[in-house]
Amino acid sequence: MFLKKEKTVYETIQRLNARVLHIFPVLFFLFISSEIFSQTNSPEKKEDKPIEVIGKTENKNTPENFRKNPTGFQTSIDLDQYKSRYTSLPDVLEREAGVRIRRYGGLGSYSTLSLRGTNPNQSRIYIDGVPFNNTQGGEVNLADLPFENLQSVEVYRSGAPVGFTGSVIGGSVNLVTRAPGGPPKTRINLGGGSYNTGKASIAHSATYGGIGTSLFFLGEKSDQNFPYLNPHGTILVNPLDDTIDRRKNAQYERSSGMIGLDGEIGKTKIKFWNDLNYRMHGIPGAASNQTRQVHRKYLRNTSSLTTNTKGLLGGILQLETRVFGSFSDDNLYDPKSEFSSGTPNSVANMRQFGGHIIPTFYLLDYFQILRIHAGIEKESFERSRSTVTNIDLKYEPEKFRNYTTLRIEDEIRLFKDRLILTPGIAWENYLDRFQSDEPWYRRENPFASGDKKTAFTNPKAGLLVKIIDNANWGFDLKGNIAKQNRIPSFLELFGEVGTILPNEKLKPEKSHNIDGGAVLRYTQKDLKSQTSVSYFRRRIQDMILFLPNSQFTLRPENVDSAKIDGVEVSQKTEYKHWKLVFDYTYQKAINTSQALYLNGRTLPLRPLHELASTIAYKADKWELGVEGVYVGAVFKDRTNEYVNYQPSRQIWNLYYTQVLYQQEADSLQDGIQNPKKNSGMQELLLSFDFRNIGDKRVEDIVGYPLPGRNWHVTLSGRF
Repeated sequence: MFLKKEKTVYETIQRLNARVLHIFPVLFFLFISSEIFSQTNSPEKKEDKPIEVIGKTENKNTPENFRKNPTGFQTSIDLDQYKSRYTSLPDVLEREAGVRIRRYGGLGSYSTLSLRGTNPNQSRIYIDGVPFNNTQGGEVNLADLPFENLQSVEVYRSGAPVGFTGSVIGGSVNLVTRAPGGPPKTRINLGGGSYNTGKASIAHSATYGGIGTSLFFLGEKSDQNFPYLNPHGTILVNPLDDTIDRRKNAQYERSSGMIGLDGEIGKTKIKFWNDLNYRMHGIPGAASNQTRQVHRKYLRNTSSLTTNTKGLLGGILQLETRVFGSFSDDNLYDPKSEFSSGTPNSVANMRQFGGHIIPTFYLLDYFQILRIHAGIEKESFERSRSTVTNIDLKYEPEKFRNYTTLRIEDEIRLFKDRLILTPGIAWENYLDRFQSDEPWYRRENPFASGDKKTAFTNPKAGLLVKIIDNANWGFDLKGNIAKQNRIPSFLELFGEVGTILPNEKLKPEKSHNIDGGAVLRYTQKDLKSQTSVSYFRRRIQDMILFLPNSQFTLRPENVDSAKIDGVEVSQKTEYKHWKLVFDYTYQKAINTSQALYLNGRTLPLRPLHELASTIAYKADKWELGVEGVYVGAVFKDRTNEYVNYQPSRQIWNLYYTQVLYQQEADSLQDGIQNPKKNSGMQELLLSFDFRNIGDKRVEDIVGYPLPGRNWHVTLSGRF
């Protein structure tokens, strides 16, 4: 009877959520449609001169989001350079200054990202501005993100530009999808390599009837049964029992698909995309105690609809809107109770949807650009647990989070745009709702409300001074100061049955961030070079730490704090056929916790030095490159015990690409707006990737080894 009632309530809530999800976008667009689409039937007007001036002040290749964040330290990674190689999102990101990737294994394994010495849950990840962090744990598994269907990756170390929601203590990363449309072109990739790895993908884009279209499909699998050194839990006590074993239950399979559409109605550009991702993988456990049958099935679907209208109100207003929806189902199976007993299986459902409106006022007669972002988002999380035979179900009450934000930022341009100031402020409000299934007499506070409200204000300011700005040279000085907060996750607020106690009195983590530095650019004929040097400082307070409450339970408390200081150096040079990339990070991350046994210790997994470098030579028919990654020594625990000390490591990779066929495609006619277009280069490429050629046996996380020497080959054709 109880289960039937729970099911009825659950279905009612789901129907209500579905109706809200359908009604909200309609109301949202009806509200703004009168101003936007009235431009369609009005006579054609020329865009006002101020809009044209803006285009002249920026490089044509500068991403649109970078223009909204002129004082920030940021990088755009063009993924076309990896179009024919076998690589992944963690591999690409770890070569950037200030970025730290932590892996639990090889390809397809759980991987996290942190920026400038912060925790993974203190950074934000977006897909075309759609937030990807979930409220349950806060951090993002990079293996669950798309990669092969992306155009570029934007890394923001100084926060996030206007249009992105959420406070960011560490920084943010935006995954940019490929633009639909253009002349018809198709790329097919077939790849394979070590540990029975195989991958196939096809991407197609074209313009049909004035509507830009893109399609992408991918399938990949790997056993990841690589050899590793197994110390059997006796690293220092008995090294004689060490053996070379193979990783078990680390296999994975994944498939994904994406569709993109874009077009124009009057002056309004409209873009829609839908990304579907399915993964099934084993969870191998620690190296000295591997599992055999624990596995996970993950399904996620994300949709986004955006509009961009320029030239409103006589040319001074640009209006952008975004609505999105995302759902994911995360199923864990433990048929032999290798992880836990009782109810080891679980099914978790997460839902997220929201809407953003971003008006930009180009008040160039007053030397200003005023940007505003208003957003509303809602997330829900529910989970059920069962025995190995899927009986005796235990339902966890559904948790909700409503989030509203208003951000205003002014870009003040002085001295012919030589001096730019960007003061701004953001207001954020959260409403968390948790339905407890505990009887009232067992609760810590029987009369406590199921709602928790949190609000904070984040001010910021930025400075950009253009010392030199001409066709060949550019020399800029930048600086930023900001206050940021991180709202506690559901896991921290409401706990985990049997292991983590709830603490609804938790305060948001807060940080005072400062950075400053210089950017030097030089371009002439065959030489293109850019150097960036920046200093960053983080002072983080009220960090949440899980403290032992009993022999079997933990309780989160605001007792941790940290100070992080560092320097980033990034240098990228292209000269004729040569390419040189150099990224270095120095950071000192010290724990300033109230706990005496932690105060003064180095934060775990934060190396003092990190270096990534690439040198490559590209001829007409081939390309050869060497990549090196150096990660300094780290402690893997908070107390810096010697047993958890990991020495520094160097990893060297080698890649080679051979052009088997290449020819300029014929001009085509689409019969709409462009009578003749060239569909690009038809080509057939063969690439070889050799990773960890020194066969280093290392690990990022205690007990989770990384693969040694491995190789991959890719055949890539475009037509």
